[in-house]
Amino acid sequence: MEAPDAIMDDIIDRCAAVRILSAARTIGRYYDDALRPENLTITQFTLLTTIGKAKPASISEIGAYLSIDRTTVTRNLKLLEKAGLVTRGIEGPHRMRQIRLTERGIEALERAYPRWRSAQEFVENRLPKTNLNELKAALKYFNGMD
Repeated sequence: MEAPDAIMDDIIDRCAAVRILSAARTIGRYYDDALRPENLTITQFTLLTTIGKAKPASISEIGAYLSIDRTTVTRNLKLLEKAGLVTRGIEGPHRMRQIRLTERGIEALERAYPRWRSAQEFVENRLPKTNLNELKAALKYFNGMD
């Protein structure tokens, strides 16, 4: 059996999950800072985008699409709904309620887009183009593992 220090060194040096989670938190904070003047977080901005594009039939569908747990989706949807950015339809079969952007939600997305684009360009410019394309491909692969 390896010594505990050797085991911990191996984990710290090689663990992809630790590095990815750390990078995700750092990058997420950067996007959150960029979107703060619009009173949005990157999670909420992503939810607005997903709702507008995918027109999901349920909270579960949003969660599956974004790999976010139902609790996080529900908490953020309540904030977006309270702000008048999304609306939930009448409950249908299987307790599903379709979620839609309101006109205010579309306007908020349009106002926040330049801030998101600026943050996106900042992040992209920190990675060599070849590495960025490889990273996107790897992340798509892992997102499809569920």
